[in-house]
Amino acid sequence: MNTSTAAALEAPLTALPFWKRDRLKQNTQGIIWKLLACAGFAGVNAFVRYLTGGAGGIENPLTPGVVALFQNIFGCLIMLPFVLKDGIKSFSTQYPFTHLIRVIAAVFGIVSLYTAFSKMPMAQAVALQFTGPIFSIIGAKLYLSEKIGGLRSSGIILGLIGAFIITRPDQAFLGTDINYQNLAMLLPIASAILFAVAKLCSRKLGAAGEKPQLLALYLLFFMIPVSGFYALYDWRTPDTQQLLILVALGGCGCLAHYATAKAYSLAEVVFLTPFGFARIVLTGAIGYILFSEFPRNEFVWYGISFIVLSVFAMTYGETHLKKQKTPAPC
Repeated sequence: MNTSTAAALEAPLTALPFWKRDRLKQNTQGIIWKLLACAGFAGVNAFVRYLTGGAGGIENPLTPGVVALFQNIFGCLIMLPFVLKDGIKSFSTQYPFTHLIRVIAAVFGIVSLYTAFSKMPMAQAVALQFTGPIFSIIGAKLYLSEKIGGLRSSGIILGLIGAFIITRPDQAFLGTDINYQNLAMLLPIASAILFAVAKLCSRKLGAAGEKPQLLALYLLFFMIPVSGFYALYDWRTPDTQQLLILVALGGCGCLAHYATAKAYSLAEVVFLTPFGFARIVLTGAIGYILFSEFPRNEFVWYGISFIVLSVFAMTYGETHLKKQKTPAPC
């Protein structure tokens, strides 16, 4: 291959300004890490669904608090060697308050989600959790001073409609008897709000230069005492088989948290949001294969459709805002 041919093949990339080439590479890497995070979270969902007895077939199910505690312990042990190789100084941070807010939000988000997995099919819970981008965008407006715009506002409205269709809060709260099953459907939404807070903190810390492995370790390590306190409220000792599953759960959680932190250090939150749909696809497939779970209520599918449309509307709105900010070439 001569020099002119090689130059011609490289032209599409090298013709771009250097800052756009760097951004293209970072976005591609961010997508890969985001998909790995989705695979990790899908594995976590399956293990939690089984251990908490939501899918049946287990004699002594564990409580969500106990599952979260052991996940954090084993995940922290798996992650620790990768951080220790850089020495004790690698544990230092200039943003302790932001880490604290992130940890508190993540703990209560995880407990809310795990409780939901013990009460409803995984795909339904994960679909409701996809209202998270709504709260991420609202939080980005308040915390990061980002613009919302008309399209993103429309996406927020569509997402709220979808969540209403699935949860039917009117049936849960109105009437003489409280429908606790519908009430439990609010747990994934509460989890989505809390995870949105944790996600914004991750983005803030990643942009400030905090290493992804440090973000993952801080999250897992400091969640241990918080989740431990919650686990003691209704303690159940896991047997040998459950301990082995909890080790695998810790590994999946470690992969998911590290990959998430890495993804958000490479690309923006809103850019990566559409790729998060891999999680609901993988979770739904695992639920169908392992637990024979499949949403049969047509209103669930209507609600999921609204939520999917809302995410695409919010993502397109973000792209439109970026084009408006980009100056026209001279």
